[in-house]
Amino acid sequence: MSFHNIVVSEKIAVITEEKQYTYKELNEMVQQFKFSSDDKKLVLLLCKNKIEMLSAYLSALNNHHAVMLISADTNAELLISIVNEYKPYWIVGTYSFDGYRQVGLIQERVSSSNTPIHKDLAILLSTSGTTGSQKFVRLSYENIQSNAEAIVEYLNIDENERAIMNLPMSYSYGLSIINSHLQAKASILLTDESVMSKIFWQFVQEQQATSIAGVPFTYQMLQRIGFLKMDLPHLKTLTQAGGRLNEKLVKIFAQYAKEQNKRFFVMYGQTEASPRMSYIPSERVVEKAGSIGIAIPGGDLSIDAETGELIYKGSNVMMGYASCLADLEKGDEMNGILHTGDTATSDQDDYFIITGRMKRFIKLFGLRINLDEVEKKLESEVHTLIACTGNDDKLMIAIDKEQYITKVQDVVEQYYKLHRTAYKVIVLDAIPRFASGKIDYVTLKERCI
Repeated sequence: MSFHNIVVSEKIAVITEEKQYTYKELNEMVQQFKFSSDDKKLVLLLCKNKIEMLSAYLSALNNHHAVMLISADTNAELLISIVNEYKPYWIVGTYSFDGYRQVGLIQERVSSSNTPIHKDLAILLSTSGTTGSQKFVRLSYENIQSNAEAIVEYLNIDENERAIMNLPMSYSYGLSIINSHLQAKASILLTDESVMSKIFWQFVQEQQATSIAGVPFTYQMLQRIGFLKMDLPHLKTLTQAGGRLNEKLVKIFAQYAKEQNKRFFVMYGQTEASPRMSYIPSERVVEKAGSIGIAIPGGDLSIDAETGELIYKGSNVMMGYASCLADLEKGDEMNGILHTGDTATSDQDDYFIITGRMKRFIKLFGLRINLDEVEKKLESEVHTLIACTGNDDKLMIAIDKEQYITKVQDVVEQYYKLHRTAYKVIVLDAIPRFASGKIDYVTLKERCI
């Protein structure tokens, strides 16, 4: 993804709550970030959904540096450990670090690291499951370019689109919205407001947003705040990814889209795939609600005959992981093949259905229990937010409303024949989540066990 490929014009590129920026004005903002160096360097962005951060991202890519994107809200201790390990040459953000001097909008490292960075490395993103660690996904220019092109194709994004950017740009799903819409010369509505905020919906209506994206938690909130009754004539496309959305909710939003002459896409991906791997065409979401759909253009999905694991092949598959500075020198270790870690089946139309995670299992009394399947079953029966964790001694079921305890117990005993000593239902004020909206299973386990 290179801003050089985008025609500098008077077309609106970015709209914030304060101002509109044409592609020409965005280009001028990009030029303000001087990442000048003969060598390829690492740029760390402490991200907020602000025009300055978007400009810095594009400038770093234009100058062929590697860009590490981390949420500005990241724990300070973790941030310092990442900076100490990866030694970025430039840092953009409000947090100050030892060993750096302020040069305009950028903090520059006083003593440079001599570790070379691979010429193809474009982006470093934290993996969804390892927030809290120094492990990053290494994405190449080809990875993000090919995925942006595929997304533009299957969502049919053109220059008239106005996407509301309500997901963090440090999150692969959010970043893919930026990349795909700039690729299509469309407009991005940039905001840090939540879908729970009145300001957010005023912004959506005033700027005539044409699409909205969300993780499962977003759609749970949308249903709660009465989104289905809002008058949003300009909003034509809804996309969902970032984890499994309750099948009942998929059908509710699919039906809403059908009745309102809108499109609802359910998608599947991982940061390791830049991030999109599959989608359900909007016209088939109702009938294929339990599936992740078909492979994106240029991609291929298959199931390992021995393990049942879903395998993806495509030019958007990452170069590999990085756990330390020396890893930035590595080339492509994946050869376009990604073992997703998800188990799956396929139906008669070759639509794929995720059945669980390879590692989300516990064994109780010798019985192998898939925690994802238990979650899915309980949510469909009890109709409330549920998260499961545990170990080989006990299944732990977390809910956020006390009135559902008895119902959960009844379903567990009816379907899984588990004795009360083999499981426990715990009521939490809120199920712990990452900034992306995904359930934080590590924290959940700490709170439950």
